[in-house]
Amino acid sequence: MMSNELTRREPEEAVKVMVIDVLPSVIEGTRRLLEMDPRFNVWGYTEVDRAIAELAVRDFYCILIDLSFPNVINAIKKLSAYNPLVFVYTDEDPSPYFNRLVDAGVMGFIYKTSDSNQLLQELSQALRGQSNIPIRLLRELRRIVAYIEDGKGMKREAITEREEQVLQYLALGYTLREIAGTLYVSLRSIEKTIADLYRKFGVSSRRELLQKARQAKLLPQVSL
Repeated sequence: MMSNELTRREPEEAVKVMVIDVLPSVIEGTRRLLEMDPRFNVWGYTEVDRAIAELAVRDFYCILIDLSFPNVINAIKKLSAYNPLVFVYTDEDPSPYFNRLVDAGVMGFIYKTSDSNQLLQELSQALRGQSNIPIRLLRELRRIVAYIEDGKGMKREAITEREEQVLQYLALGYTLREIAGTLYVSLRSIEKTIADLYRKFGVSSRRELLQKARQAKLLPQVSL
């Protein structure tokens, strides 16, 4: 049941929602779903820079942004500086990036596969100051911290649960396609996880990655 605060809104006082997505069709589909409810007025952008420029002249209550944009973490930080509620709007599994997204200012996660009722419920919760985060994503708050040696000494990196799983399967000799099948995620998702691990460990090959992971005590010292 909606609160009195929400039901009192006049159409001209509709909550402004910004949708940032690489696909105009997704923006238009989301607009149609949300504007079924007179509380919401949806604006859409396919370019992050244009969206940020619009924030400088117009107030938006919340933003839905897709994960597909380059440097999306930095983009979210810039968007968050204007104090809207920022939600990741995606059809991918965001768990490998969960901590970084939350640190950047993300307040929740909404899936593009949501129907109109789910989407409206998520945004209604946001208007009431609530956020619905799936339990499997909250598990990512159990950060695994690795102390990794590099050319400048020791650096501290947070390793996600998904990254830890991928490391374990790599150590067992699984291919990327086999790991994707075992974890029920896309090959693209595993490739992104591997790229993140290479970046964190400062390596460029599987052999180096496993060696560094063993030095950081994320894997047994000998192959299983």
